[in-house]
Order: sequence, then structure tokens, then C-alpha cells
Amino acid sequence: MRACIRRGSKQIGGSCIEVEHGGKRLLIDLGLPLDARENVAGLIPEGLTLDGSDPNLLGILISHPHLDHYGLLAHVDGSIPIGLGAAARRLLAAAAPFLPGTWPVPAQGWDYESGRPIKIGPFTVTPFLVDHSAYDAYALLIEGGGDRLFYSGDFRGHGRKAALFERLVANPPADIDALLVEGSSLTRLELDATFPTEGDVEARLLKELAQTDGLGVS
Repeated sequence: MRACIRRGSKQIGGSCIEVEHGGKRLLIDLGLPLDARENVAGLIPEGLTLDGSDPNLLGILISHPHLDHYGLLAHVDGSIPIGLGAAARRLLAAAAPFLPGTWPVPAQGWDYESGRPIKIGPFTVTPFLVDHSAYDAYALLIEGGGDRLFYSGDFRGHGRKAALFERLVANPPADIDALLVEGSSLTRLELDATFPTEGDVEARLLKELAQTDGLGVS
């Protein structure tokens, strides 16, 4: 199995990775770059044919419903299957009628269930539910030709589902040949410092609002 980072190695967002085995291919994420002024087909990474005419492209696997990971699906033919968390798929479909512009609604394909392998041509894909600000986010284990690639997607360890992060760290997939990890942060902490949890932020907001007369505005 071979992997190619089509975009995302030198920027935050716009993620797109291609894996190939035996002539068959999958894309992992197809994100809109964060610095894009508009969502246009010209932003699709060079060399990808997404009009449904390529029989060797088996589908596109989306890690989570943030535009920098799925936004360019707006320019993908509906015949190409899309892998996504089932709840995330419902969320995007429900939101689409209320959103302006070119807003993608993923085509049907594979609905993820954490820990349950999915067979796609010569590949086996196993999703792992992770803690992230996007609802129903997954890391993905891709297997093909005896090789194993693990793609973290976006994740964190300080949200409401932090236990998922701890569980994955304690029991990671074994015998990984290649690891692709999202690694962006707007700030850097001292080695002995930690980010506040979502619970900490909620408690602080509640305290501030309780001490505020009238409409709380920040």
C-alpha cells in the first residue's frame, strides 16, 4: 500500500491524503483550505479526478464534519461513495438547507461505527471515535496489502469525550507501519501546563453570567 499527502503537510486545514493498493485508491479527507476566499473546484488538489469517471477511485473517507476536512465534497460527483460517521452525515444533511453558498451534502456510502472494520475493495478501514469539537469525529486505520496506516484526524484530550483519547492512547492499534497525525495548535504551553477542559470553561462562564446583571455580553 502506498500513501500520498495531496495537501495538508505544510498548512492547517485543507487536508487530503490518497492511499493506493493494487491500482485501487481511497481519499482520506477532502478539505477546504482555511485561507480559501471561496469554495471553488479549482481548489481540488492537482491530479485528482472526481467526476465519477475513474473506476479505480473507490471512495472518499471523511474523518469529521469540519469544512477544512470535507468542504471540497461540494465538487465531487454524487456517484462516488463517501465514508462518514452516521450522526455526522445526518447533521450535515439537516443543516444544509439553512446554509448559504456551495455547501456540500455528502453522498451515500459507508457509515462508521467505532471499532467495526469496513471492507472497501482491497482495503480494510476501521474507524475509532475520538474527542474533538466536531461532532462524531474519527481516527481511521487503513489496511491494504499487509500494510497498516493510522490517520488520527483532528483530536483533543480535554473535551467532554476526553475518555476516548485516554482509551486510544492506552489501547492503540498495533503494528502500525505509518502514522499520520494532525498537529496544529494556535499556542504552545509550558511543559508542566495544561489546557482548561470544556468543563472548566463552562464553569467559568456560568460563574460570570451569574454575576452579571442583564444580558451577558463578552
